[in-house]
Amino acid sequence: MNDYERRIRELINAWSTKVSEWWSNSNVRSTLTNRSVDTADLRRQASAQAQRAATAVKDLRDSDTAKKAATAVKDMRDSDTAKKAATAMTDLRQREPVRKAEESAKRVLHDLRSGHNGGNKS
Repeated sequence: MNDYERRIRELINAWSTKVSEWWSNSNVRSTLTNRSVDTADLRRQASAQAQRAATAVKDLRDSDTAKKAATAVKDMRDSDTAKKAATAMTDLRQREPVRKAEESAKRVLHDLRSGHNGGNKS
């Protein structure tokens, strides 16, 4: 090994030692190594919260108040007034201008969702 190689190795070793010391005592290393633990904790917490929310919704649905509300909504839908309103809405939707507007709105939504601009060259 000649003198140049020896000097280069000494420089590399010095830098390597400093980088290793920095990495060993670094917050970056601890952050990166603890990240998977933190992610697992977050997943567990989210799962527990989802379970609690599902239980709360089930309890709400099973409550007497919710059952009374469901019965009231069903009775309201079955009433003559609700049936007349549904018929009026159906008749309204069958009119030509309304159908054209609905078709146009559907095309616009489809174009927006698919990323097209509706054929406009701008």
